[in-house]
Parts: sequence; C-alpha cells; structure tokens
Amino acid sequence: MSSRKTISPGTAKQDEFTPNLRILIVSLTLAAVAQAMPLAGQQGPGQEGFQPLARQAAEAQRQGQGEQAIRLYLQALRIRPKWPDGWRNVGILLADRKEYARAEAAFRNLLDIEPKNGAGWALLGLCEFEQGRYDEAYAHMRHGGILGVGSAELETVSLYHAALVMIVKGEFEVAQRHLSRLAHYGVGDEDVVLAFGLTALRIASLPEKVSGPERELALRVGKIDFDAVHARFADTVAAYNQLLAELPHTPRLHFAFGNALLNAGHFEEALAEMQKELELNPDHTMALLQSALTWVRLSEPERGLPFAERAARLLPQSFAAHYVYGWTLYKVGQVDRAIPELEQSIKLEPGSALTHYALSQVYARAGRKQDAARERETFARLSQKATPASSAMGAREYSGTPTESLPTAPEP
Repeated sequence: MSSRKTISPGTAKQDEFTPNLRILIVSLTLAAVAQAMPLAGQQGPGQEGFQPLARQAAEAQRQGQGEQAIRLYLQALRIRPKWPDGWRNVGILLADRKEYARAEAAFRNLLDIEPKNGAGWALLGLCEFEQGRYDEAYAHMRHGGILGVGSAELETVSLYHAALVMIVKGEFEVAQRHLSRLAHYGVGDEDVVLAFGLTALRIASLPEKVSGPERELALRVGKIDFDAVHARFADTVAAYNQLLAELPHTPRLHFAFGNALLNAGHFEEALAEMQKELELNPDHTMALLQSALTWVRLSEPERGLPFAERAARLLPQSFAAHYVYGWTLYKVGQVDRAIPELEQSIKLEPGSALTHYALSQVYARAGRKQDAARERETFARLSQKATPASSAMGAREYSGTPTESLPTAPEP
C-alpha cells in the first residue's frame, strides 16, 4: 500500500445508490457507528480533542448527517491518523454518497494500518468497481474474501459484483459459479436473477446497460437458471420448453437451454438445441465450441471438427477457440495440426492449466518427451495455484484431469 491518502472535506453528492449497495451501506453504517467510539484512556500526548471529535462524528453518523460526520471524522483523523475505525467510517460514508475516489483513498488508508482487514479489501474493490477498474476490483474483492470479510451482507455484495466483472469479461463459467453460490445463500433479488440471465444468454454487459426486450428475456431466462439451482431438472426443462414454445426464433435462447442440458449430462438433447441456435445464427461461436466439445465427449470427434474449425476461424484471438480446435484435431488423430493450435492457445493465455495439460498429451503422442514433461510441470504448478480456496472468492479454474470442457482464463 502507498502512503496515506489525503481526503479533503469536499461537498458530498446525494445520488441514489443501487439497491444492493444501499442495503449493504445501511448495514455497515449501523455496525460502524457501534465501533466508532474510542475507549476512554486511549488519548495520548498531542491528541487532545480527539475523543470529543470522534464522539461527535459517531453521533452525526448515527443521526444520518453524513457530510458533517465526514468533516468531524477527518478532523479527528488529523489528530490520530492511525485510527482504523475512523478511516473505515469515512470510506463507508463517502461510498454511500457515491464519492468513490475519496472512499477508495479512505479504504487504502485503512489498509495501510490493517493490511489483513478482509472487509477493507472488499470495500476497496467495490469502490474500484464503481470507477470501472474491474481487474483491480476483482483482485481486491477476491483477496478480501480469502482473508474473510466478517459480514454476510458484504460477502454477498462482493460475490455479486465479482460475478458482474466475470460477465463483462466474458468469463461466464466463472460468473456462473459465483451466482450459484449466491443462490445457495438465498440471495435472489432481481439484480441476481438478471445476472443469471446475462450469463446464460452470454451477454457480456452490465445489467444497467441492458434494456427493453433483451432485459425482459434475460430476466425470464435468469429466473429459470436461478430456480434450477434448487429445482428438479425436469422443472428446468419444462420451463425452458415453455419459453421456447413462446419464443422459438429468439437468438441465444436455444443456446441457453442447450447449455443447461449439457451441464446436466444430456448431451444428445444439448446438441439438438445447439444446432437450432446455429440455424438461427451460424456464427454463434459459443454454440460452435460447445458442439465441437460435445461430439468429442461422445467419442465422435470427427463430427465436431467442422464446428471447432469454424469457431477458431471466427475467433482468431480466442485462446479457448484454439484450445477446442487443437484438442479436437488431437482426438481425430491429426497430431501435427493439433500442436500449433494448442501452442497458439497458450501464447494467448499462458495461465490456462487445462491447455498445458492438453498440450502435454499431444507432445507425448508426437514423441516429444521433454516438451511433454515441461507442459506437465507447468500444468501441475498452475493447478496447485488454482486449487479453490475455502472462501467464496477463492475459486478459479481447476482442472485436475483433462475434460472436454471449455477452459477459463485465470482470475485476476
């Protein structure tokens, strides 16, 4: 962390927060006020006046007088700059008023004092998210989750925003894991349901940027996928069939149903839905990739090869597309053609453990023993690093054995 950030009293804004963060801020404010009062006897030399200011700040915060509370906290912090509760409360109050840059500075000051404060890292990440710095936000929220945030509300809001980062980046499988955990926690408001829908339909956008019929479709699909976390699979199939009967020619919808079928192991039915999607949109790259891998899984890789080849041609900068094409070529026995595809996949994304494992298999088949050993070592190192941590935010790609599934990029 850098040296202490200066925060001017400023004039706070009163813009409305999103519902999720508003609930979080109210909860955190109540907890923060309870901890803001310094204990008697803590005042040291040169700190005269600190305790009255701290008490006045806490009272102003309790009374909902945010701007005055910020001013009083900053006065107290000029006397005692190493007061962690003061920086935390200033950050919460500023975030409540959408002063994200100033709130970020407050949380960084808190973390200078308490670098293992998981809640501080999560709150810092949320402020960075609101400023559009998604990679930093994700990394800091994840770090906070590993340390432990100490608040169910903060954990769920961090998890939701982590899912949004993965949606925007197109890492939908990772987003799905975060959202499924939220569903298991019982968090199912409209924001979460919409995020489920964006993930299922592979719409790489923030919820507030989706409107009109697209938003309505995402909400309906999201409701199906959210319910699927707890529902019988037959209920999920019935819900998708009902929606498709109403909207049979809607782009992305057959893919969403096909992906749900794939996740449940209904491969033939999934292929039929992917084919219907491709009839509507022959360039639907995710349907192409999933079709290719599903045929490989069914031990008919030659039927998957045209799908994989087309996807790689449409997505020349996609490490996943080159992986699928290379792995499919390997499965049909075209080892010499498989190698450059998998090497290109690794060049585009060196951190994918699954791709290194696949390339080790192909090198071994080609008799390149040293290259195969090197790739196995890289796979082992990345897999150990990627093993999910115990916290909600600790998970990333983990592939203990090769599978016919799409690799995911390492999380920030």
